[in-house]
Amino acid sequence: MVRVMASKHADDRLLAAAEEAAGGAFHLFWGGSLATVLSAVCAILIARLLGPEQYGIYSLALIVPGFLMLFTDYGVSQALTRFIALYMSRNEQHRVIPLLRKGLALNLATCFIMFLAGLILAEPLTNLLVNRPGMAHLVRIALILVLIYPLSTAAGYALLGFGDMKGYAMIDVVRQAARAILSPLMIVLGFSVAGAVAGYVIAFAFGLAVGLTQTYRRCRRIKNSKGSSGNVLHSMIAYGMPLYLSNTLNSFVTTLRGIILAYFTTNVLIGNFNTAMNFAVLITLVSSPVATALFPAFSKLGSSEAHAMFTHSVKYTAALIIPSAVFVSAMSRDLIFLLYGVSYSHAPLYLTLYAVTFLFAALGSTVLGSFFSGVGDSKVNLKATLFAVGIFVPSAAALTSILQVEGLLIAIILATAASTLYSLMVATCRYSLKIDLKSSAGICLAAVVAAAPIAPLALYSPLPRIANLAAAAVLYLIAYLTAVPLLRIITREDLETLTRIFSKVAMLQPIVRIISSYENKILGLINSEK
Repeated sequence: MVRVMASKHADDRLLAAAEEAAGGAFHLFWGGSLATVLSAVCAILIARLLGPEQYGIYSLALIVPGFLMLFTDYGVSQALTRFIALYMSRNEQHRVIPLLRKGLALNLATCFIMFLAGLILAEPLTNLLVNRPGMAHLVRIALILVLIYPLSTAAGYALLGFGDMKGYAMIDVVRQAARAILSPLMIVLGFSVAGAVAGYVIAFAFGLAVGLTQTYRRCRRIKNSKGSSGNVLHSMIAYGMPLYLSNTLNSFVTTLRGIILAYFTTNVLIGNFNTAMNFAVLITLVSSPVATALFPAFSKLGSSEAHAMFTHSVKYTAALIIPSAVFVSAMSRDLIFLLYGVSYSHAPLYLTLYAVTFLFAALGSTVLGSFFSGVGDSKVNLKATLFAVGIFVPSAAALTSILQVEGLLIAIILATAASTLYSLMVATCRYSLKIDLKSSAGICLAAVVAAAPIAPLALYSPLPRIANLAAAAVLYLIAYLTAVPLLRIITREDLETLTRIFSKVAMLQPIVRIISSYENKILGLINSEK
């Protein structure tokens, strides 16, 4: 009897965590989508108002503060998510306020030190990093970001720990909306590049204000907030430093990628590559919210619950991300030509190749990082990044020199594979985690099979591109939803679980009911034929 009750309690905790993660991912998705649209609108307006030369200066003015921000935070922000979620799940709320005070104080201290260093060394840093000593006055304006942005990030990660996904998403939406209004307005008023930079800084200050306000409101709800967090600062740095180093290495790889392209390819091919990367955001808008929402979810669960959560998360995230990647790959030509024009003739191939990296979701690439961060084993994420960098650096230089951009993309795929396989090996050996490989293979097969009906639309359709994309999206969705039950990937139990998970997301309920009803009808037809 006791075992049954304990098992039911564990199932309830797991379901509650899944519901929170699903609802959080939805809020992060709409927030990220809206922020991306606002950012794109802002970029277009600023580029048109300033012109190519001044827009280039505007972009260069943000490089120095971006460099200095690499030396702030040291992973404290991610630690806030981990420890706040952990303490809240253990009903140890009295430890949260002292934790926040120490974490934000450390963050502010590192920001202030780097801000002062930037002010003192503005001219030499400007000369060294952008080779434009005459831009020092613009850099000094942009340096305020060194104080604002890391604190805003810390507040956002604190909200993640509290489970406030709406608040987290709202920070970026507010700052991108403010930026889309203020920067173009300042240019129109005659302040030129300085106005655009100032608008950028003020917009991020709005984001910080929202983040701190939401965090303060969360803290006010905590009762018995007087208490000690112990020597948590040391624990936060020990936990966060590997994540900080991992992020720094990823920034290095992004910079190195640009250098390799500049050295081995032409400006035209680089433009095509960057265009393809812009459209990869369409897939990231699905994968990133899921990974972000799972981070605090894993922080709250016990060992056995985390095991079950991991297995289900890999299956369900793969079922979302892989078909998205296959559809974007199949319709890459229409997607790119619609917005950028037919002159970007190489970009569809580049987007198709890059989409391969998202297929590793079948092996848990989206979930593994969140799992290790959530359970406190952040060193695995750093080692996985080191594996990726170790594969990418030599292979990118060698393959790009031979195959140009296609070679670089192959190197990215190899690096992603190495990182995912290492993380999966550790998850299997150290934590005895399991992936339903049969379901993962079935999801990949269903996504590819569903692409067959849209092949004529992708290759030969006489329809206008936007109509062609809309028709292909509807046809692909129907084909995929039909293939999934036919290939025995989804069961009635899965449908019941997913329906319960999304039951608290009011906006998704009608869609979930329609999909669940359709899947049940397909399953009913299959069972009736037996």
